[in-house]
Amino acid sequence: MKKTRKKIGIVGCGAVGSGVALYIRKYLSSYAKVHSLSDLNEAAALRLRKEVSGRPSILEMEEMFKACDILIEAASVDAAKSILRKALFYKKDLIIVSVGALIEDFSLLENAIKKKVNIYIPSGAICGADGIGALSMGNIKKISLITSKPPRSLAGADYIQRRNIGIKGLKKERLIFKGKVSEAIKYFPRNINVAATLLLVSAFRNIEVCIKTNPELKRNTHRIIVKAQEANLNIEVENIPSKTNPKTSFLTILSVQHLLNKIFFPFKVGS
Repeated sequence: MKKTRKKIGIVGCGAVGSGVALYIRKYLSSYAKVHSLSDLNEAAALRLRKEVSGRPSILEMEEMFKACDILIEAASVDAAKSILRKALFYKKDLIIVSVGALIEDFSLLENAIKKKVNIYIPSGAICGADGIGALSMGNIKKISLITSKPPRSLAGADYIQRRNIGIKGLKKERLIFKGKVSEAIKYFPRNINVAATLLLVSAFRNIEVCIKTNPELKRNTHRIIVKAQEANLNIEVENIPSKTNPKTSFLTILSVQHLLNKIFFPFKVGS
């Protein structure tokens, strides 16, 4: 009996969407196929279509949700909000890369549980997500996230422009923001996916977030400090940007690929 391959739709055909589509073609073709693509930039979707075997369809999101088994959001926080609601409406499993979209309305996650829709969140830059999740079962006392970026990585951020914060020509490190995780996600939606993922993994609401810019840095770095009754964690990650899009890290792309592996090969350590 021939095994039916899962039909996957990808929304967003940039660095993440492309990296995931090519990974499915190369390593998961016995289990899944890229059925369709969607992107506001049609040229990006057409370009990726040529690289993926089977020449997936280019569809509007509505048609994609009707046709596919699993959707992968790799677009933006704004797009992710709409995609999440459609996933619930059509009862389709979803991998969401723009994790900040989940924070604004937790009722969406409650609806996903009720409707038995799986929402998958890649670990991204949080190497140690399982350990933080384990500590959430105990007694976490404090979590801090210190994100440091080169000035170019924060250029154009609405928060910086509204407050007229000068980051061009900086000579030394500067603290840009310090506050709650909900505020960080609101003010830096394109820069702070790590904070959103950390909140969901830990279930700890009072995460302290610091965002710094440092002209001496070449790459984005994240330091996560967890203090708990059962253990203390200190995690530091230095992201290497992808060649196709410097604003996207290789680790983000790899974390989605790894998540797909776990979906199709559900071997679980500790199960």
